[in-house]
Amino acid sequence: MIRFVVIGACLFFDVIFGITYFSAGVYRAILVFVYDRFPLVSMWDCFMTIHNQFFIIVTIMAGIVLVFTAIDRFICVFFPFQYIKLHVEYAYMLMFIPYLMIIPLWIPGAIGAYEKASVKNYTMNCLMNQALPTDYYVLYRTIRILTTIACIFIYLPIFIKMCVRTQSIYNHTKIAPGSTKNGKRLLSMTKTVAMITGSTICLFTVPDVITYISPFINSNAMYLMNLNKGVVNLIIFLTTQKCLRDLMFPRSARKVSEIEVSSFFAYLQTSAMLISRTTRTNHTMIVY
Repeated sequence: MIRFVVIGACLFFDVIFGITYFSAGVYRAILVFVYDRFPLVSMWDCFMTIHNQFFIIVTIMAGIVLVFTAIDRFICVFFPFQYIKLHVEYAYMLMFIPYLMIIPLWIPGAIGAYEKASVKNYTMNCLMNQALPTDYYVLYRTIRILTTIACIFIYLPIFIKMCVRTQSIYNHTKIAPGSTKNGKRLLSMTKTVAMITGSTICLFTVPDVITYISPFINSNAMYLMNLNKGVVNLIIFLTTQKCLRDLMFPRSARKVSEIEVSSFFAYLQTSAMLISRTTRTNHTMIVY
């Protein structure tokens, strides 16, 4: 049950991520149709837009969620017997604490934006760096960079443990007949989260670091890298988690399709046999 909560929490974050970019696209599409020229607005106006609220949440949480899931995988791999005995409340607490951590980070940014509510010197397209004071904008991105890099150091001992002592993990999970499945599931989930962490480092952390080094670089490529993170994570989940594949592509549907295919080939074989018999019969009649 715990692994399903972890999977659900990761998927829920990806849903928020998708809503973030969708809301930004809708907002800017409306601007293009309504205005010939974008009017000037204040930092507070940009801060209060829906898409920037989501951008702030996603920017802060991207790395924090990964750190918490990495901690969960660390406990899973190094203390498998104790991990299996944990209650599902542990998973809920671990996965939703990051959402509470946003509040003390969000409030100073909101205060800083409100202090500049009277100064209208930003275009109405309202990028995230126009919605926050520079210090808080840099702080939120720094949090994402540092937390995702921290995941690397958490996963290094996990990777070594998985490579060297995989069999010992299976042995520690033998608490019931057929319990080797528990070890396989724990390792499968660990691989999934590790791959998600890798995708986040490649598609979030690397663009952030490049932007830090070269602030004036064209950010379109970075934007596309960020935008495709959700799709990459969905592919990772579908390729590594059999339970999700079964939910999206039920076995009954696959069995029906297999039966239909086998029935079709059986029909072709029967038809071929009938044609062959008819041909032989006609040939015999001609001979006689």
